[in-house]
Amino acid sequence: MNCLSATFKYLLYFLNLIFVVGGILLIVVGSIMLSTMGNFAAFEGAVNTQTIPIIIITIGCVTFLVAFFGCCGTIRENACCTTIYAICMLILFALQLALSIWIFAANDKFLDKMSTVVNTAWNENNAAQGYPMDALQLAFKCCGNTGYEQYGNAVPASCCGYKDRNQVCEAAIYTQRVGCNSEFVDFWASNTDLIRWSSLIIALFELGIFIVSCCLASAMRKR
Repeated sequence: MNCLSATFKYLLYFLNLIFVVGGILLIVVGSIMLSTMGNFAAFEGAVNTQTIPIIIITIGCVTFLVAFFGCCGTIRENACCTTIYAICMLILFALQLALSIWIFAANDKFLDKMSTVVNTAWNENNAAQGYPMDALQLAFKCCGNTGYEQYGNAVPASCCGYKDRNQVCEAAIYTQRVGCNSEFVDFWASNTDLIRWSSLIIALFELGIFIVSCCLASAMRKR
């Protein structure tokens, strides 16, 4: 192997290791987002809230697998495998870029939808629907749609973090909690900011790996 091929090989191997870690981080971030929402994700009106975390977990799994096998393929020094890997990385780049652009373009509309989800939960907060506000209030440590005042003198136990609805919620606790609408929207605003910028950075790395992979495959064929 000449000096140029060796350089491309170890550069690609190093970048793949970074992407293995990146894939794991995406899986962790998506899982934390789903976990944070708790039982509220099961509410029929909140079905759209699971879309982005599931997409992130899926991309993380695919990134991890492609990068892992890319590490193995690089060590084997097979031009055909390296070319296939480069194509997979190009597809990943396109998907990651599309996700980033979509989040940039639709962020405001998405946040409005998240606000609507909380409004729906508030309007359907009854026994027949399983009291969806309880799940939201427990998960985000908030109270009411816009504030605890909406409950009047019947503040539910979940506003104090109690799962048992028969427990009495103390004013010292629920008066310190903000409305769930703003808390839920803020949660998604901070996470979408993280996702769109990290997706863009990862997409640029994937483009770099695609270029390096093509160069390495070309060098392998010339040997």
